Order: sequence, then C-alpha cells, then structure tokens
Amino acid sequence: MYHLSEAYLMATYICLLASYLGALLFGTAVVAPIAVGSLSETQAGAFLRRYWVIYHRIAVIGGLLFAGAAALGSTVSAVPAPYALLIVCLTGLMTLCFYVAMTLIPSINHAKDAGDTQTFARLHRRNVSLVSFGMLTTLVLLIALVYVLPGQFTFWPTAA
Repeated sequence: MYHLSEAYLMATYICLLASYLGALLFGTAVVAPIAVGSLSETQAGAFLRRYWVIYHRIAVIGGLLFAGAAALGSTVSAVPAPYALLIVCLTGLMTLCFYVAMTLIPSINHAKDAGDTQTFARLHRRNVSLVSFGMLTTLVLLIALVYVLPGQFTFWPTAA
C-alpha cells in the first residue's frame, strides 16, 4: 500500500516548522537590532518590552501546536515508534524552553526598572540562552524530520 499523503503531510510539517524557525530568527536578528538602532532609548525600551512578550507567546503557542501535531501524528504514522517518540520529545523540549524563557520576562523587566544591572544581566543571559537552545532544538527537529522523509517510503509495510 502506497501512502504518499503521509509524506506530503510530513513535508508540509517540515515547511511550516522551517518558517516558524525563520520567523523566530528574524525577530531576534533583525527586528530587535533595528528597534535599538533607530529608536531613542525610551522608545526602544517601550517597543521591545511589548515585542518580547508577543514574541515569546508566539514561540510558545507555535511550539504547542507543533508538539500537538507531532503527538497526534505519531499515533497514525508509519514512522517507527522510537523515532516518533524522539520527534515528540524534541517538540516538547522546544516548547518548554520557550515557555520558561517567557516566564522570565516579568523578572527581567522588574530588574531593569529597579536598576539592578546584575540581576538584569543574569536573567537576560538566561532568557537568551533558553531561546537560543529552543531554536537549536527546532533546528535539530528539522534535521531529524528531513532525515526521515526520504526513508518514509521504506517504513510502510508491504504485502506479504
């Protein structure tokens, strides 16, 4: 039995995940530096406070959607169970990184408002590390999915 539709669904998932990662990278590498470089310090601060909250929410919601799709897809996929579990675990780890980073935002803002530069720097570093690790996990997930896509056709059972 030939299941081309599953390969198409996986290719669509890969494209959506790559777009998600691209949007996250664009937000950190392009939007934030432009805001800092072209706005005054107070304007950039006000913009970036709102921006980072929205950025993290989108990262978490996207992560939850990808994790849900991976978990649901693993129940009907012809991909071997251990590999499907790896995909689900990677999406969960990615989402967890973005969620924990999001929970640091109020503390980062409070430290900045209080003028506590040491706490601000430590929390900001932790946030950047978590977001970076979440993006790295997304990249690993993409690589794992692209790796398995050509083998997709060999996983399906053949008639005996």
